[in-house]
Amino acid sequence: MLFHSLDFLAFLVTVLALYHLALRDWPAQKRLLLVASWLFYASWSPRFLLLLIASTAADFQLARWIYARRWEAPGVERPGGRARTRALLVASLVLNLGVLAWFKYALFFYDSARPLLALPPAPAILAVAVPLGVSFYTFHAISYIVDTYRGVRPPTDSFADYALYVAFFPQLIAGPITRWGFFGPQLAERRHVGWQRLDAALFLLAVGFVKKIACADVLGGFVDQVYARPGASSSIEHWIALYAYAFQIYFDFSGYTDIAMGVAGLLGFRLPENFRHPYLAENPSEFWRRWHVSLSTWLRDYLYVALGGNRDGRARTYVNLFLTMLLGGLWHGAAWTFVAWGAFHGLWLALHRAIVRDALLGQRLASLPTPRWLRRLVTFHLVALAWVPFRAASFADAGAMLRGLIGDPHRLGGPLPLAVIALVLLGALTHGLALRSRVERGWGSVPRPLQGIAYGAAIVLIALTSGQSARFIYFQF
Repeated sequence: MLFHSLDFLAFLVTVLALYHLALRDWPAQKRLLLVASWLFYASWSPRFLLLLIASTAADFQLARWIYARRWEAPGVERPGGRARTRALLVASLVLNLGVLAWFKYALFFYDSARPLLALPPAPAILAVAVPLGVSFYTFHAISYIVDTYRGVRPPTDSFADYALYVAFFPQLIAGPITRWGFFGPQLAERRHVGWQRLDAALFLLAVGFVKKIACADVLGGFVDQVYARPGASSSIEHWIALYAYAFQIYFDFSGYTDIAMGVAGLLGFRLPENFRHPYLAENPSEFWRRWHVSLSTWLRDYLYVALGGNRDGRARTYVNLFLTMLLGGLWHGAAWTFVAWGAFHGLWLALHRAIVRDALLGQRLASLPTPRWLRRLVTFHLVALAWVPFRAASFADAGAMLRGLIGDPHRLGGPLPLAVIALVLLGALTHGLALRSRVERGWGSVPRPLQGIAYGAAIVLIALTSGQSARFIYFQF
């Protein structure tokens, strides 16, 4: 069930009716949400629902064993507790990363090694479908286990609560990646949805659907045409496609996040913010504090820190930054183009830290005065150029796209895509003018009958486009 489909609308209305009207007992409401989340997942991958439940049960029990053997009380470690629980931590990581590696990367690495090792064709056992959302719910489980091992907070004694944290349907398929410390306390008592929260949730839903259907899908149509025949269009069309994809993926993924936050809000829950006007960033570090925030903070806390962070000197810090983003690129997909995308961002982060923060090439260069608009412009274009291998089907296609940027500007394949250009400009305005907050404030002053008409129009839009709209981009990760 896609969020922007009539099937999901019917599912959501049913869940909301049972959740708010039929059930008054909080434990029963939580069980309803858990069953609904599992049914939602089963609508995508019925056979992989058992995998989700099994891994959830294993992590739930491993976390309880780890905490009981290592911690006597919060902040009070048992003598020798670290040594006794290290094997359990490793077992959990092997379980979660093993599932992720087998389903998502086994065939990729086998095919990559075939030419080097003269291996036979891949066995059928490796050609398995990838469970939807496995990258996201695996990261939920790892953060829970590692936080338990570190003593950040004790694990829950309720399997239903932990299972709901892993499988909560608004964020199950594509995030945001939520920590137990953020979501768990919300399960302690019944969630209430007042008028203010209802207004905020409906606004998020409306904005998310507009971003997806009216913006991302329109941009995606043009992007698909250019990437289908990279290098065959004029340089102007290549530049438009470059900018169009930058805003397509922003509208698509931030739109998904808005919808997820809106659906969660209708149930009385909060999800973490995932986007903060990322194309206003002035450097790569700031970009990753604004783009896919839940992933970048996860990579920082559970990968970068585990690699040593910045504790072992400058050279090791640069290596850790590079490796973190390299693996972050691989997390996005089993293809060398994703690895190259991650490597680019890792190298960029390391170089920026070395030149600007550590001033390895001299203090004068590090403190070179540059206007803010120039820093933003350069950062945006480097990010947009890095999206090319991310979007391209192969390095050959990526190369053709990049070469096309300096091709013949006069060889147009047709009229200029004015709607696409207008949406790119709209994307720039939403960043530069903080248009989202302005619209949100203005929307609050609109009479409720007119709001109702607008929401009804949004439902009609979903009905008319439900069979045509593309899947969210991050569903493939």
